[in-house]
Amino acid sequence: MTDGPETPPNYEEQFAHRFSLEDREYQQYVSRPANPPPLVEDWGGRGGGNNRGRDSR
Repeated sequence: MTDGPETPPNYEEQFAHRFSLEDREYQQYVSRPANPPPLVEDWGGRGGGNNRGRDSR
């Protein structure tokens, strides 16, 4: 245990420049190339047609 009162962290000072031009880690993330979009094969699923919502009787 500590002897004495703990001072609460000053988050305003710690994160004053977060997500700004001065935040080096964020700028590295923003400047990276975008990921390519995912490819979804056979998205239509079951045979096409206009049977949506029908119970196929």
